[in-house]
Amino acid sequence: MSLWKTTRHTAKNPAVLIAAAAGILLAAALAAFILHQGSQTTSPVPVLQEDDGKMAEDLLRLSAETYSAALLSMHSTANFKEEAFLRYRGLDTLVAAHAIRSTGELSQYLECILSSGNPVSDLYICPDPELLWAAAGETAKVWKDSLKQDFCSYIEAHPQIAFSLLLPYPCLDYWLESETAELDTALTLYHNLINELRVYPNVRIFFPGAQEWLILNPDNYTDTCFDTNEVITESLLCHVFCDGDYAVTPENEADIWQSLRETIAREKASPTRHADLSDYCLVFFGDSVLGNYPGSFSIPGYITGLSDASSFNFAVSGTSASSMETVSRPDFPDIIGDFLAENTTPAENGCQFTPESTSPEELEGRKLCFLISYGFNDYFDGATVENPLDPYDIHSFKGGLRTCIARLQEAFPDAAYILMTPTRTSAFDFGTDRRSENGGCFLDYINAVKEIAAETGACLIDNYTAFTITEENLDTYLADGIHPNETGRLTIACRIIDFIENEFPDQPAIK
Repeated sequence: MSLWKTTRHTAKNPAVLIAAAAGILLAAALAAFILHQGSQTTSPVPVLQEDDGKMAEDLLRLSAETYSAALLSMHSTANFKEEAFLRYRGLDTLVAAHAIRSTGELSQYLECILSSGNPVSDLYICPDPELLWAAAGETAKVWKDSLKQDFCSYIEAHPQIAFSLLLPYPCLDYWLESETAELDTALTLYHNLINELRVYPNVRIFFPGAQEWLILNPDNYTDTCFDTNEVITESLLCHVFCDGDYAVTPENEADIWQSLRETIAREKASPTRHADLSDYCLVFFGDSVLGNYPGSFSIPGYITGLSDASSFNFAVSGTSASSMETVSRPDFPDIIGDFLAENTTPAENGCQFTPESTSPEELEGRKLCFLISYGFNDYFDGATVENPLDPYDIHSFKGGLRTCIARLQEAFPDAAYILMTPTRTSAFDFGTDRRSENGGCFLDYINAVKEIAAETGACLIDNYTAFTITEENLDTYLADGIHPNETGRLTIACRIIDFIENEFPDQPAIK
């Protein structure tokens, strides 16, 4: 069982329902204690943010420009792109630049938006319960009154506007630095804010901050514990504001906090250790499993974030190891040709890997390793598994792999090579269908990868057999029966890291 499997809690029996109810009652009791006690309560956020000076310009834009939606946040909005809202939601959305510091400032924004004359249909707001508590002087009555007057009154007065609220989702390190009392206070503030706002039918509340795929990878974040990079921010925009994922409801809220608490407790008691691969340069080739996801959101991105390896992803969505004359797309032989022409320079022993974006000095001393993963598209397109008359026939699956690996090994004789099989799939009756007269079932391509690995001296990572992802749990790890979801990509990345640490032979470094 993978260490990274997201803990899931379901209420399918009376005992679980009672436990969930007890958790909610406990949270409510703690909430009541904090909100009605006379003294102030220590908060993990003791002071307000500094004024960034961007509010006046925001209000001018909101008054003068035409839009149908707006995004307001108490943290940086730099990586929320207005064009992304238009692309994914079809809404001309104005993204405010100022990090709002209080409900009073939020009220000024709402007044400006609602008096602008624009037919606003959606407001996306990212409130921070801890910052609101700090802005209220950590005083229960001020907190509640200001929330009612400066925020809830607008929600109630404009039932035609959909308010989508995205709560903060800080990285794990933020929570690990909190003492138990601080964590209790913070989560109680989250719960209280949710309770105040969920009563309005035009409000939806979202919290992705318990998702391990998000909070465990430090490379998902920028220079703060709260702000994610552009790739992750756009993904969350799609997940939350488009697909409605990570919604907080009365039925799942206790489970969300419990899941987050368990992750924090586990990591405090026994921090997960990943191998230090900072002496490795990893170069990836493959299909959409590797190529569909950019940056820290990809399998190579997870590996870099967790192990400090240098990763270069040359995977291309839709590609196959074999050249298919009936399909107009690049294939592995094409990609290898371009790769060798554009990313290498002659060296004393073969070639030197010199990607345009990186200087040779940055890679000096690192061990070069090529990771190759194909099979899905060859199977889907019914490619011939092997031509018995020509083992290097690039129109066959094994011939394409042989040819490309041979070209790489000739150019980089001192590099290491890893072949990876695809995971299991639910497509085409779990891979049992044959897709053409000349093609095989999915298992034939899996076995072909194993055979080529043994033949070429490459290492093998078998993601099909005896792996965490099985036919029984595909929905947990795959988004569509083929492509790994966030949890699946994290799981595969951790397997690769562990394999390199524990099963990899020594090799010379890049000179």
